[in-house]
Amino acid sequence: MTCFKTGLAALLDVNLWVSWANIVTCIVAIVAAVFAYRQWTSSKEEARRATAYSAYSKFLELCQQSPDFAYGKEKVIKANQKDYIQYRWFVAQMLFAFEQILDALPKDNEWKVTISNQLKKHAWHLKDSGSAKRGEWSKSLQTLIDDLIK
Repeated sequence: MTCFKTGLAALLDVNLWVSWANIVTCIVAIVAAVFAYRQWTSSKEEARRATAYSAYSKFLELCQQSPDFAYGKEKVIKANQKDYIQYRWFVAQMLFAFEQILDALPKDNEWKVTISNQLKKHAWHLKDSGSAKRGEWSKSLQTLIDDLIK
């Protein structure tokens, strides 16, 4: 019987094929799990990126509707009390959009630079803003505001 357990004759043994099938099934399952995990993390990252782009797009639309507010020129805005009231709502919407972006992509430094540059235009208002003083915004946005108004 030894001759059937060695060489090419071993390939005819059904038990060998069963054990190999178990090993191959395990390997395929591991590869599938790794692939599924990568797909899940990739789709999660894309959803976060889409949220950030959508929030910034809404902010840019707001800027198009109110270009004087977008530039943040204090003299122009404070010349009319009604405009100043509307500007305060503009800033609140801007900060909300920025908060969404930073919550979606907290480690993205490019967004932080972009947001900081936008905040600089409105620093004069943020220094007097009650919500900024009370720290009502997310920690990451509040840090950017605090760095600007100090």
